[in-house]
Amino acid sequence: MFATTVAAAALGFAATSASATALAQWTVTNPNANGSFSAHLKAGTTAELLDNTTGQGVSCSTAAASGTATTGVYPNGSGLAKISSATWGTASSPCAGPLGSTFTASLTSGTIKLNGASYAGGVTSGNLTDVNVTITGDTLFGVCTATITGSAANAKYTNSTGVLSITNGTGLTIATANNCSGLMNAGDTAQFSATYVLDKAITVTSP
Repeated sequence: MFATTVAAAALGFAATSASATALAQWTVTNPNANGSFSAHLKAGTTAELLDNTTGQGVSCSTAAASGTATTGVYPNGSGLAKISSATWGTASSPCAGPLGSTFTASLTSGTIKLNGASYAGGVTSGNLTDVNVTITGDTLFGVCTATITGSAANAKYTNSTGVLSITNGTGLTIATANNCSGLMNAGDTAQFSATYVLDKAITVTSP
């Protein structure tokens, strides 16, 4: 009887573990055979960076991102897509800041990871991690340069539209700020909002 009980428990444990593993799996299907993707801001929207401490913000009408999202099955939701290049604003269309200041920004180094935490009805909810962005602006007081690091919460990707939205994505920090005259300060927390559209929609599912 003891042996039977142990065997049953072992089988139950194996089944539970297998089920947990299955539920944790994510599948990515990318129409681009090389696993690449590119995205731009949704028409009529802006990308917004807000310094939570000073209440000052930067608004960008142009932004682009590209990277990889390799077709396959993932054991968990970490790194379903990786952004290796990202820009906000251009020389001809810079981001607007306080007091007539203008800014541009770009990914400093590494890759930004898009991670899935939950899935329902074709929508993946998660966050962005490993953010490391440099922002440069022309202000009344000269050139302001700052770095923004951390993560951005409240990210959602919708399969049917190919839209990635970040809504009041908290978790960011102004890591450094040089000559920014109080518009943003090192150590301030920040949040980011934007709505991107992929040039070719990727499909993400779980389990």
